[in-house]
Amino acid sequence: MPSRTRAWFWVFALVLAYICSYVDRQILSLMVDPIRDDLAITDSQFGLLHGLSFAMLYCVLGIPLGSLVDRYPRRYVISAGVLVWSVMTAICGLAGKFWQLFVARIGVGVGEAALSPGAYSLLSDSFPRERLGLAISVYTTGAGLGAGLAYIVGGWLYAALDAMGSHSLPIIGQVETWQTVFFIVAIPGIPIAILIHSLSEPERQGRVAQVAPPIRNVLAFMGERGRFMACFLLGMSAITGGTMAVMAWAPSILVRSYGMGQGQTGLMLGLVTMVCFPGGLLLGAWFARQIDRRGYANAELKVCAVSAALAIPAAIGLALASSLSETLAMTGITMVFTNMSFGIAGAKLQAITPNEMRGRISAIYLFTVNFFGMTLGPLLPGLWTDYILGGDGQKVAQSISATIILLSAIGATLLFSALSMKSTPERSRQAG
Repeated sequence: MPSRTRAWFWVFALVLAYICSYVDRQILSLMVDPIRDDLAITDSQFGLLHGLSFAMLYCVLGIPLGSLVDRYPRRYVISAGVLVWSVMTAICGLAGKFWQLFVARIGVGVGEAALSPGAYSLLSDSFPRERLGLAISVYTTGAGLGAGLAYIVGGWLYAALDAMGSHSLPIIGQVETWQTVFFIVAIPGIPIAILIHSLSEPERQGRVAQVAPPIRNVLAFMGERGRFMACFLLGMSAITGGTMAVMAWAPSILVRSYGMGQGQTGLMLGLVTMVCFPGGLLLGAWFARQIDRRGYANAELKVCAVSAALAIPAAIGLALASSLSETLAMTGITMVFTNMSFGIAGAKLQAITPNEMRGRISAIYLFTVNFFGMTLGPLLPGLWTDYILGGDGQKVAQSISATIILLSAIGATLLFSALSMKSTPERSRQAG
């Protein structure tokens, strides 16, 4: 096992990659109305752009990429993914029609599918069992930091570029402000890919087989724990959907209900996100650690289930908020509870999985939670606004809240059910 300094440097590098991925992924939500106006699309179609387009190949390719993680140097797989999603983010800036942006977003998802299976595998070989939950939670804070930066930097960038008027780029020609933003935010991925490619990997720990077993063995391992896996994966999928609903549509509350511009919206919501999204992750890891130290079993699952239940009253508060300060406060509280699960859920999965299967089982986990979560989370508020609330964009907060209440109730029910089921004896860490 690597030294603590080397292990945490890997966390740092992977956090940078996750920040970059979330900026490229999340920047879209800050520009809902300009994109919707230029491409003449509805809220429901935007929900498809933010969720389904990204999730399609992000989820499907995660499994074969997980196989590469189990077989080849993980730094190569991750760095290649960073380059792919950065290029595809730039291509988003070339889109002039709904279907073109849809296809480009699929490409962003293809690149990002390589990151987390490789990251989970690397961190599992870098930290002992008792510190793995914290390490994965810190890694996952990159999502919150990236989303916050997407709001803050993206909002400032959009406002600055929009104030400059029309934009004409060499070869490409005349482009809109939102298209120029895509070109600029794609740039940081290049040095991050070079950094990850240059690092040395930790030695794989505790392998039962030196050659990664075939996929049928992986599926058999999961099948032996079928009821637990079903409740765990579907429960986390529902929780992911609630998180995605907030991240995709929260900027629209400030823009539509309070008349704020992209720059001001990005600054306020970005600060809330950078505190509350990572705060929820670290709080979840802290609670799980305290429960585990007191000798209680399934600490991670208990925190996941309880936090999903607590997201319901937070979402009700968001729907009832009547001022900007109340809306920002309830958005932050909702982010805390909808994000407490993700680091510790990943750690739980790694603890019950043999090393030689971690890449693929992580990919199956990410496939399930992201396909359902990323698809339903952004889509349901748009459908609710268009078809239940008669297209009244001023009521987007109610649409978000209804989505979170539904999905959190499902998630909490499934995870509480998983607590009564056997997963597998957790494997002890072996010294490298």
